[in-house]
Amino acid sequence: MRIITRGCGTLRLDIQQLLANDGGTLCFEFSLPVGGVSPDVVEGTASVKGKVVNHGGYLLLSADTHITASVLCGRCGEVFGEVIGFSTERPVARKLSDGDNDEYLVADEDGFLDLDSFFEEELLLELPTKFLCSEACKGLCPKCGVNLNSGGCSCSHKEVDPRLAVLKALLENG
Repeated sequence: MRIITRGCGTLRLDIQQLLANDGGTLCFEFSLPVGGVSPDVVEGTASVKGKVVNHGGYLLLSADTHITASVLCGRCGEVFGEVIGFSTERPVARKLSDGDNDEYLVADEDGFLDLDSFFEEELLLELPTKFLCSEACKGLCPKCGVNLNSGGCSCSHKEVDPRLAVLKALLENG
């Protein structure tokens, strides 16, 4: 297992020896803080375990990521625990030619892979846009802001179209 940490806490993986070793495997494992990676993630950790394999000069990075985080519910605003897991596979290139696209993870000129920025991007792509504490979450009352999961409120939830308010007033007075 080989991880090089240099400046600003960036995790970099040295793949120079792997490039020369056909059929070789380079394993890695690390954790990343995920608090603040999106506005709804309060705090947490992503544990990443993976490998880069040299298949006859074709390098393939594969990893499993397990996230344990405290997140905000998109309906009621309560903080709750969430566990998410996902797998990633990405071909690795030493450098890109004109016809290549961005599906490759590119090593820098020194033969290192920047794992921090790659997995931060993967986290953003894999995390849901909104978290729900439960499918049955009732959210907040739009009038008084009470959490409807904790109990009801005394607000009238019967909405009247403002264009018909005059008719409503006639019915109440009549």
